[in-house]
Amino acid sequence: MYTFKFVGLAHEDAETPYYYGSLPTKPELGHVLAFEPSGNRYVIHRIECDGLSGEATSNQRELAYAEIGRNEKVPTLFLQRVHADPATTPVGRSFDCDEVKGYSQHNREARLSAKGGK
Repeated sequence: MYTFKFVGLAHEDAETPYYYGSLPTKPELGHVLAFEPSGNRYVIHRIECDGLSGEATSNQRELAYAEIGRNEKVPTLFLQRVHADPATTPVGRSFDCDEVKGYSQHNREARLSAKGGK
């Protein structure tokens, strides 16, 4: 588990500005986090310092004590809420295996002919 302070959460996800949470994998820029039961989603847009690794509950307490009690800087994830637009729908289609093979073969032949091969 990787433990950080989370900044940028909506009030329904964190009642105070001091929210410390843990993630099962090391976070990276662009990761999207979903909070239940609100269903709010947030994208990680900035990371300060490496989070604490290890047992989540004790690490969350340690970060809270370090920041609130000792006024120290703690590892922080800066989040930006992702607003779902209900009018947005994906556009796409499925491809069958034969169609993909045919396209791949066509690309291979085009590459070879461009190189002067067979």
